[in-house]
Amino acid sequence: MLFPLIFLLSCKKSPTIPNAEVLNRPVIWLDTTEVAFTAFALGGNPSSQVFSVKNSGKRNLEYSISSDADWLSVEPPNGASTGQLVEHTILINKAGLGAQDAAYQATISVISPEAFNNPQRVSVSLKITSEPPPEIWVSPKEMNFVAKVGTNSPAQTFRVRNSGEGTLTYDLTWDVPWLTVAPSGGTSGGGEIKHTVSVDSRDLAKGSYDGIITVSAADAPNSPQFVPVSLSVGTAPPPSTDNRISISCRPASGSTGTNVAITISIKGNLQAITTFGLEMTFDSNLFDYLNTKKGGLTGGWAYVDGNASGGVVTIGGLAGSGSGIPVGSTGSIAVVNLRVTGSGYSNGHQSQLTIRNLSDDISGMQAQPGTVTFTFQQ
Repeated sequence: MLFPLIFLLSCKKSPTIPNAEVLNRPVIWLDTTEVAFTAFALGGNPSSQVFSVKNSGKRNLEYSISSDADWLSVEPPNGASTGQLVEHTILINKAGLGAQDAAYQATISVISPEAFNNPQRVSVSLKITSEPPPEIWVSPKEMNFVAKVGTNSPAQTFRVRNSGEGTLTYDLTWDVPWLTVAPSGGTSGGGEIKHTVSVDSRDLAKGSYDGIITVSAADAPNSPQFVPVSLSVGTAPPPSTDNRISISCRPASGSTGTNVAITISIKGNLQAITTFGLEMTFDSNLFDYLNTKKGGLTGGWAYVDGNASGGVVTIGGLAGSGSGIPVGSTGSIAVVNLRVTGSGYSNGHQSQLTIRNLSDDISGMQAQPGTVTFTFQQ
């Protein structure tokens, strides 16, 4: 009865003990093993992408990088790491590749003879499509927040849309802990998607802080797009007499045939402004609508325009590629021009013109005054 037991014990395998030399070797670590590119056949090369290499083992990792496709290159083509991340940029040159819908595959090899897991590889795919690609459009191009020490600045609205073709699917990321964007991604076939940008400044000391929102879309040739965000933490915001919209009338009185300019102005805005929507009402029996012009603060904007119907003028403004209105500005944003055409009113008749705010970007601003009076004179 002892023999079988002795036999079984003699056949039991001892656990494998790693060789000390293996444990002392460098190890190649990659932050990704797959990268995808999309390009439009009649467009330019897709935006470059980055991957990182580091040594997750011992000693110093020295390595070289090669690829098996002549349409793909990596810069720099080599590196060294004792544990720190080393970034490498993947560049695509689609010249000479098919102009019609096509898919290409390549492999990037990270080679180090001394590494325990040599080589390591990154798979790269390139899709060339005959359809025009989506493109990223963002507004505003930059964002500014102001907060009192120990408080939060009001949230602001950030918008993304597809200004190209097809469907844009994108992700939003940010690089500082006091900044949050919600939702963190979206899909657009051309319509604007709104995102709420919030800052948590309650625990920040007095000073200036900077962050960046990154908008990325794999299929967009202009990806990524960057939106700088600045936060100023200091004393209290401007007093309540600021951060307001106002309306004025020149001239304030007149007879039939008089042209009247209704100027809409802002003072001390607490948020940067890149778009606005307003509604102005007037007596359509007394006035005819002529047009809406840009203001002193919006002269470089894409447009400021108005649409009148039944005594209501809807006024819209968009900075586009122009400069937004920075925090703490004072000046006009739109001028509505009317003409006095009414008859049958008695001398001294008074008519009120009123504005109200429609836009998210300046929804926190108070209309002071929101109404102005015009006096009819025969």
